[in-house]
Amino acid sequence: QNFDDRQYWRERHARQPNLEASGLKSVGLKSNKYLYKILADQYLELLNKLDLSTVKSVLDCGFGDGYFLKFYQDNFPRLEIFGVDISQDAKSKIDFLPSNRLYTSDLVSFSPKRKFDIVHSFDVLYHILKTDDYIKALNNMASLSNRYVILHERFLKREPLISSKHVRLRRSEFTNQVLNANGFFLAAEIPTHFIAVRLLTYRLNKFIPKSLYEIDRYISEEFHPSAQKALASHHVRVYAKGKL
Repeated sequence: QNFDDRQYWRERHARQPNLEASGLKSVGLKSNKYLYKILADQYLELLNKLDLSTVKSVLDCGFGDGYFLKFYQDNFPRLEIFGVDISQDAKSKIDFLPSNRLYTSDLVSFSPKRKFDIVHSFDVLYHILKTDDYIKALNNMASLSNRYVILHERFLKREPLISSKHVRLRRSEFTNQVLNANGFFLAAEIPTHFIAVRLLTYRLNKFIPKSLYEIDRYISEEFHPSAQKALASHHVRVYAKGKL
């Protein structure tokens, strides 16, 4: 009850470099690179199926080490790329974007004087522990988007009984209800991880990260979509404004 989730991330970014701050801190940098690579592979495949012809800007909510800021810069250089993170230390590590495109704020109180076509947030919202703050953050993200809200996490049918002290996973339907109330509806999704970040296997990333990546990559390319859905631990979900 006394755990301060905001301060936890400020301190973590102050202590840890690069992906070891925003990724799995127990498995090391090399392992996190593979975990992010499969996510980026799948995310790019999904984005390439969307109509982005009128999309001009993207906001990364909780940009961390800047991995997906760089992802957008490399793959969609025509877009205006912005980011917000709770940590000033995270902002100070980004040297490839103008500083006026990077904000320091939590997602509850963040209030820029503009909107964005894509509001993207990967593995961030479940670190907001208080339910009221979670709803406010998600409402705020929806209010900032002209077109898409895109999330990555575990989308669960029920909340787990046990989790880490800095994590609170919520029901998928709860997230859907908050976004639906803001006029955003699930339009597309793609699985990202299958084996690599399961409870009983994620520590193996410290020893065989490339092998786990290759297994997940194989499943994503060769398995039937129904089998992928059954095996997937995480998804990217695209919520589109005004579409059922």
